[in-house]
Amino acid sequence: MSKDEKNKANEPLSDYGEPVSFNEVWKMFQETDKMFKETDERFKKTDEKFKETDRRIDRLAKLYGGVSENSKDVAEEFFRRGLEARSSLFGIEYFEVDHLARTSKKLQGEYDIVLHNGAYALVIEVKYKLHPDDVLDFINRKLANFKPLFREYAHKKVIGAVAGMSVPPDSYELAAKHGLLVLTQSGENMAVMNPEGFRWKEY
Repeated sequence: MSKDEKNKANEPLSDYGEPVSFNEVWKMFQETDKMFKETDERFKKTDEKFKETDRRIDRLAKLYGGVSENSKDVAEEFFRRGLEARSSLFGIEYFEVDHLARTSKKLQGEYDIVLHNGAYALVIEVKYKLHPDDVLDFINRKLANFKPLFREYAHKKVIGAVAGMSVPPDSYELAAKHGLLVLTQSGENMAVMNPEGFRWKEY
């Protein structure tokens, strides 16, 4: 094979079997480069859309969190005012309405409303809408930790109660089953859902 034949063998061919000129090869490279740039631009736009979606989700999460906290505050204020306007709950007299929080080396707890007198401490968990999981968490964690955290109440009889502006039937039934008093909203006033003769449980 001659030198010229070797050079021709290495040259790219067109669709018609003819060698492709340098200008044509350069044009092909330019077109390929343009395609890569367009693809890269599409990826950038897609990535920006994902980022914008993430930003919107973050804003919604913050907004929802704020609404949730505000609802909790509204409910707590409602029940606090209702309890401060009276001196007994389900036949239990009290002379103080507190909000208690404490952290020890092993435990921590925050209690929305605590009513107490010389013999009893009535511990109340407040939610805007009371769910069954809230009831179980209150019983298994918060009530269980109350006396270990507040040893000054160790000699008192502790009664648990849950309160919600909205209390679905399954939440009420679960709370009553475990001997908890249940408070809710009735018009502009606070109401006790437990029937007369209900036997509460001492914790």
